[in-house]
Amino acid sequence: MALSKPFNLFVYGTLMSPWVFRAVLGRRLVRRRRDADGTDSFFARRAVLNGYKKISPDNTYLYAVPDPHGRIRGYLIGTLPPECLAPLRRYEGKNYVRRTLSVNTADTNEQAVVFLGNMEELQHAFGYEFRDHFKQEVLLAEKIDAALVETQRQKLNSDDPPARRALAELHGDTIRSLQRRHFEAGGISDYAIRQSLLDAPLLDYSRIRGDPDAAALAPNYLAMVVRQVIFNELEENIYHDFRYELDHMGLSDTHYERTVSSLAALRIINSHPRIEQRVQRCLAKLSFDDNELMDFVQWGVKAAEAVYDQKHAKAELHFLAQHMSPGCTPLGAELEFSNIGHSVIRDPAGEVLRDRSYDGFLYFYDFALDVLTGKLGGHIDDHHEKGRSRPRRGFFEIALGSLSIEANISKPVTDDPWLLNQIIHEARRFYRISPHSLHVSLQMPPGRGLSRNRPLPLAALKCLFAIAGDPAATPDGRIVISRLVGDEIFSDEPSPHMLFSQIDRRHSAEGEDTHALLRTPAGGRYVQQFKFLRLSPMLNYELLTLALKGLQISLRPGSFLIANQYAKQPRLRRLAEDLRSWARQVQPLSPVEIETFLAAIYEGLMTEKRGKPAHSGAYISWSINQLRKLLTEFNEMLGRGPELPALPIPPADAAEAP
Repeated sequence: MALSKPFNLFVYGTLMSPWVFRAVLGRRLVRRRRDADGTDSFFARRAVLNGYKKISPDNTYLYAVPDPHGRIRGYLIGTLPPECLAPLRRYEGKNYVRRTLSVNTADTNEQAVVFLGNMEELQHAFGYEFRDHFKQEVLLAEKIDAALVETQRQKLNSDDPPARRALAELHGDTIRSLQRRHFEAGGISDYAIRQSLLDAPLLDYSRIRGDPDAAALAPNYLAMVVRQVIFNELEENIYHDFRYELDHMGLSDTHYERTVSSLAALRIINSHPRIEQRVQRCLAKLSFDDNELMDFVQWGVKAAEAVYDQKHAKAELHFLAQHMSPGCTPLGAELEFSNIGHSVIRDPAGEVLRDRSYDGFLYFYDFALDVLTGKLGGHIDDHHEKGRSRPRRGFFEIALGSLSIEANISKPVTDDPWLLNQIIHEARRFYRISPHSLHVSLQMPPGRGLSRNRPLPLAALKCLFAIAGDPAATPDGRIVISRLVGDEIFSDEPSPHMLFSQIDRRHSAEGEDTHALLRTPAGGRYVQQFKFLRLSPMLNYELLTLALKGLQISLRPGSFLIANQYAKQPRLRRLAEDLRSWARQVQPLSPVEIETFLAAIYEGLMTEKRGKPAHSGAYISWSINQLRKLLTEFNEMLGRGPELPALPIPPADAAEAP
């Protein structure tokens, strides 16, 4: 029935664009109340429609469909005159139905006309795949596989299944992007899937084939390629074959869905005696000069088929399920590797020191390792950029839970400190590169007080660096904290700062606010990222994660010490200098410092879950006692005198630059 009275309108798709709104209704959309006259121009207020979500099965238009946990942000416009309804109905068409619903603004709840997705028409046009998440996943996999068959025939003139899997590996970033876009938009067309794969270039190392420096390092890169493909294929098999078990582990759907299957695959590879034999056999049979990158990738696919054992995989998943101890604070981790340590950042041209195995990963992109390591968030970080822009030296970094390095979107890895510790160490063991540093991130719950300039007390900082700051002996017998005395986390470029912790926002999807009027930096979750930790086989990151989590909850520290703070906060500068003075001439921690540190951790862990503990009391007590033991051992080590290697230590895989 046509409306005969003025009405409010809620828009959430193309009509949020001022030029589309004017094209449909001949009226202007304005964002300032004083610019609206109620006749030719109308005020657009930010509003939220509860109980619905947006989907886009045709990858073109947005449709609001029921979702009990959903909400849609848009504009409430009006009141509009009744004559606006007819052009709106013509514009929206038969795939939409008109309803009058309650929407929330900053001030009130108001009734508004909303054009929702017509479920009957959508099911007829696009099938039922958008109704069930797992069904979507299955149908999307079938569509991608069909597109891979066509791509394989056109690019490789082949129907061989292992070659198709190798092709999927080399198109891994495209496939992951299609999967992500499908679930973000609510659907993606068959045409878009097919063209994305057909248009994507087949990656190879033709750019460096005649480069003698690259040829000398090629066996190391190609070994990494084969090992990475084996991991990727094992993880894919585990995720596919044990979906039921994974779905019944109680894992959060807001976390990275591949965490447990990735950890199981890493544990299998790291304990499998025949993996390295197969890698070496590949290097003996194939060569950089005579073969293509596709040949090495295909070898890795076949090697994974040969070593995959469902019983072994099931046993690994059972082991993980039996030991998990989830909390309620989402966690993440980034691991940095370098055979020449921080020199790869200090000397980016390699003029003084060269990594004899990878030359600072200068050829990382030529061997498609950004694509092949994508499941673990692999990329090169030179502390200036992370995306695939140009060959450059830097750390090899894996950002666990990353969905896209280029788009800078990620999900938490887990909320389980034990599980995080396991995947950190298994990833460290998997890559045959010297570990360097670790960033641990904690997602902060909404509603907690946030003070960007509140630091941790000096006693807490000293205790953390005593555990994870890499104590070492100088040639004259002094004990120093190596992470603090050099330029690894202190830098003057581009302006003075210290990489201890930084609060930032993280996004798990590309911004849904796609129109300029609604674009805002308010999206995402606040995350505290601790950047000071050494990545070492000697450290228990379960304990450190529990310590950082407890401190963050109880003391609520902010960033420390970003460039703006260094320039404008003298008290924070003095705190950093006091910390560095202690690090240059380390003195034992006092009992008061230790117990104050532990008390803050205990208080935070006991109030993690809305004022109550998220872990058992026994687990929390165990962690406090273990941390006390580590700090006591640190003091005892200082009393005994240096039993640590002297600084500096020449990296094992370093050589003087030619």
